[in-house]
Amino acid sequence: MFARGKLVPRRVRTEARFRAADPWNGDAPAELSIEAYYYVPEHVREATAPWHWCDTPLYALRSEIDGTERFLPEALSRLWKEGKVPAEALPQLLREMEPELEEDDFQPLLEARTERWLTALSLVVVLGIVSLLLTWPAGNQPGLSLTALVCGVIMAGGGILGALLLLPSYLAGRRRRGRQMAWALSRRGSAQAPDERVRKSA
Repeated sequence: MFARGKLVPRRVRTEARFRAADPWNGDAPAELSIEAYYYVPEHVREATAPWHWCDTPLYALRSEIDGTERFLPEALSRLWKEGKVPAEALPQLLREMEPELEEDDFQPLLEARTERWLTALSLVVVLGIVSLLLTWPAGNQPGLSLTALVCGVIMAGGGILGALLLLPSYLAGRRRRGRQMAWALSRRGSAQAPDERVRKSA
């Protein structure tokens, strides 16, 4: 997802518009929209081709009442994209989740499949072997051969250690999103209730 330099979210397009109760404004009936954002380098003002830096969007809810855009955690974004939670249920679900949300909950972690971690780990091992072969001295020079071996082992071992240190937090993030998605699905019925009031009052 990340490229070199500082990345910031930039709005790209409106994904959907809907009418629902706005829980941030006393459940008043409101027109809301789902806005798509992409992470792009800070100097980019108009993200016309965001996939150059990031291929996974973030989504935000925007209410016509106050104009505030509130980002959705990845768990809610995924449920909405998969059609498991309707747009009308998102405002109430987000409002209830807000006190417990953390910054990492908004990062597109679910798009990074476990297979990518295994691929990256394999690549580190291969690079370590290649570096070992490239630095291995020609001829019978025990001292230099030992140095090359140590360098290769350090490069491969360091990469593997780094990947293994990051893996627990990655898996923990996926489990956390799984719990959030399960909670949102269990709350779906009650989250739709405010929208029912909007339709009845319309």
